Amino acid sequence: MTAPPIIDGFPPVALIPLFLAGLTAWMFWVKVVPRQLRGLQVAFETGELSYEVHQVTHTVADARELLRAPGMKFGVITYLFALVGALILLFEFLLAQFDISSGYHAPSLAIALMFIALPALVSSASSLGTQVFKPIRQDRASLQVASLSRTYNYVYLLMFWMALVWGLYIALGHVGVYGSRRFSIAALALFSPSALAYGRILGSSWQALRQSSKKTAKGEISPFHNHAPNARQQVLAQFVNFNLIIMPFVAVNTFVSLLVLLVDPNLFVHSDRVLSLPEYRLQETFMEEGGLLGFGLIELFSYIPVEGIRVPIVSMVLLFLLLNVAIIGFLFVSEVAHILFLNVQDASGRGGIKLADSRLLSAERSQQAKVLNFCFTGFAGQSMLLLALAMITFWDSSFLPQTTQCGTWEATVCSVLTKEGLEELTWMLASGGQIAFLAIWVRSLRVGSKIEDITFDAAVGNERQQFTEMEDIIYLKKEPLTTLVAQDEWVKALKQLDTILQGHGKDLDAVSLGRKTAAIMTLYAGFGRWNDAEDNAISLIAYQSGKKAELARLILSAASLAQRDFAEAKPRLPLLPEDNIEAVRIKWAASLFSTKLKSLDERYIPQLSMDSIMRRNIDLVKRFQTGTSRSDLKYVDSPAGRLFLLGDLARMRLARESEDALDLLERFIKTNEIELWVHGEVVRCLLHLDAGRVNTAVATAEKLLAEHGRHPHLRALFGHLSRMGLTPVCPSELTELEWITESEQSIDEFWSKVHVVSPPPAFHKKGLKQHAWRANAWYLHGDSNQLTIASKKGQNGWKMLSKVDLSTFPVCLNLHLTGIIVTVGGMPVDLGFPGGMDFQAIKARGLIDL
Repeated sequence: MTAPPIIDGFPPVALIPLFLAGLTAWMFWVKVVPRQLRGLQVAFETGELSYEVHQVTHTVADARELLRAPGMKFGVITYLFALVGALILLFEFLLAQFDISSGYHAPSLAIALMFIALPALVSSASSLGTQVFKPIRQDRASLQVASLSRTYNYVYLLMFWMALVWGLYIALGHVGVYGSRRFSIAALALFSPSALAYGRILGSSWQALRQSSKKTAKGEISPFHNHAPNARQQVLAQFVNFNLIIMPFVAVNTFVSLLVLLVDPNLFVHSDRVLSLPEYRLQETFMEEGGLLGFGLIELFSYIPVEGIRVPIVSMVLLFLLLNVAIIGFLFVSEVAHILFLNVQDASGRGGIKLADSRLLSAERSQQAKVLNFCFTGFAGQSMLLLALAMITFWDSSFLPQTTQCGTWEATVCSVLTKEGLEELTWMLASGGQIAFLAIWVRSLRVGSKIEDITFDAAVGNERQQFTEMEDIIYLKKEPLTTLVAQDEWVKALKQLDTILQGHGKDLDAVSLGRKTAAIMTLYAGFGRWNDAEDNAISLIAYQSGKKAELARLILSAASLAQRDFAEAKPRLPLLPEDNIEAVRIKWAASLFSTKLKSLDERYIPQLSMDSIMRRNIDLVKRFQTGTSRSDLKYVDSPAGRLFLLGDLARMRLARESEDALDLLERFIKTNEIELWVHGEVVRCLLHLDAGRVNTAVATAEKLLAEHGRHPHLRALFGHLSRMGLTPVCPSELTELEWITESEQSIDEFWSKVHVVSPPPAFHKKGLKQHAWRANAWYLHGDSNQLTIASKKGQNGWKMLSKVDLSTFPVCLNLHLTGIIVTVGGMPVDLGFPGGMDFQAIKARGLIDL
């Protein structure tokens, strides 16, 4: 059979393949893909050999919403382009075979090749970048949102990779490799990152998927599904299970076949019986027939005398052998998504690809979109390319136009896309994915063999929801930790934490885990350890929903601002409630800190203009520009008001006004009849130290120690006094709610990671100076104009710290120097005051003219 020719021009019949391809792709996208993505699940570790499984998309509507999420657009376009390209080739072929068209239309083929080639390049770039670049900020729970610079890095990496491939292509020519072989090897190298990534993901997750699909296919409850599967789920699981069983055998077949091919390409020759079959076409190598296994099956099936039975069987078997690795990526892209979402490669194997933290996947829609986007960009192009190659070359490229049939393409496209080159590229790409799978699968066998010992609990979410409704009865209703921290009752808060950490037995693990996480998150946020607060907030959102999850989302957004990670804050801020004053304050702070974030919506202005906390925040911003230490506003005895006062006392200390600061503090305590305020007493001691009244400071501190020895700020004060030789060292704190100065950790190495909004006690290194300016620029406030000069330097204002005399610097400023104050759950928290803010943009946005 000869191939139809390539026809120039664009007759009306040429519109048929384009229309049918677009319609089919649209139907597949609207009807099939959302259904495949229903039931996406996330598994994350909650203890030794214990994983929780949470469902992300319960319904088709959930899947459609995820597909419309920000960050999905590029992946969707890539997938649809590749799908349309492959379908155009299919319909062009069908039209020619049914004599509706006299040949292939050059414009349609050009569109199809472009639609397939571009996603294939994107697939290579996405897979290569994911494997080369490590996830952003692995030291904390970060959204790891792809920034513009990271996107550029992917583009640069692809250009570098293409340059290497071009160098390989030239080198092959120098060593005498002929045209088609030269093309196929270079193309294999270009698209190999996708094959490698696919093999890594499937190989490392094989054990877990096999265990789950096996039970689901039998109608049993599997580790990842806490309900009996329906008939459709059983059929799908049976198909996946069969494919998983076959994959190692096919991969071994490919590996052995390649070894034989390297030893002697002519070692296996078909019998005369096969050669005499009318449908058989002689191939360059037995790899084009599915390797040794395909070679043997052809010999076996040649005994079937009926051509109508023999030919379809052989064709389907060999096509499966060829496309085994790609078949899931094309027809069941959701299975790739299921693998990546479950994220069980650490428990199931070794050598997999980790795209995001599992808790982030459960909690953050942006991360779900990121992983799903990788499914489409990383695998759709590769799978469609392999599918298109199979359509073009299977069986023997008798439908592939060559030489004069190519028309005007004879000396251009057809001279590169030859029969031999495309057939060789097809089996090379298929073999590459299978070899990658085999290498990771073998490496993962020892790890995955222990998966039976791991508990995957898919019912814990429902159990936790039921227990949460009775939580106050189970644990007895106690004063919220947010209230205790707001009232400076740190000792009571820590005692309550001790009780929570003890737990209430195994039967209540489902609710106690969430309760522990919420407690630790709250205390870390109140203490200003934002990295730790963020990490626990991510876990809490992953564990449960409700009011605690709402508090966690407030803390997540506040943490991003405190860490100055504005790219991370961008997707978190829209998730905050619209009618919550605490959320509005955080959005105002975001707009203040970074001009790259969305400007504050005008509808919030009336609400903020009447807010006492906002008036003081705005006053603080205005005072920064004039270098004014204290506010003219009346100090209010409220949790937030006390923090504003302590912050002003720190600024007065920096301006060498400690005596005035002491008078201000004592008047405030007397006026408001405050009987005991430990944090205020700690600052009173510091003011006495500034004035040289050491004995008074020590005596005041020692009176507090007996009942409030676990108060973190009091402990830090005693740490300073003990280093001066004035007091003994305090006993160590059982929790991590303490300043780095009281731990065995290095200030130089850990301060900026732990206390992100607190300037360090010393800044003898460049990194600490930069952190001080980034955390709270008021650190440069003094009795001269150094703050004004530093402010004009923008992000380089930290350099002014080199001119500060540390010997005269007030001690323990980190204990009470605050910046912008917001509240979460009624608890005031400090976001610091970053240096380098654009005050012209702030004024233009009207942020300080409310």
